Amino acid sequence: MRDEHPLEIEVLKWDAHSFTIEGTNDQLEKLLKEQKVIRTLSLRHNGQMGRLSRDVRLKARRDFTSEVEGDSVDPPIEGTTFEYEGLD
Repeated sequence: MRDEHPLEIEVLKWDAHSFTIEGTNDQLEKLLKEQKVIRTLSLRHNGQMGRLSRDVRLKARRDFTSEVEGDSVDPPIEGTTFEYEGLD
């Protein structure tokens, strides 16, 4: 059996069923399209461990745009939210 490394993703936010990343991620898009099982998914926020999940499958994606009230200087953050499910 080969050694599988965890898939580490830097996220803006997460909960028990979804996570949001800044921009897009071709690797995640491919895993969603092919419905592959991710053996170990490590979600990190600001370089710190946020959540570690095992045997998950991505279910859906949607585009994300932040809205910052009263701040016209910074452009909104564009990203992608992925929904996932645990398979264990």
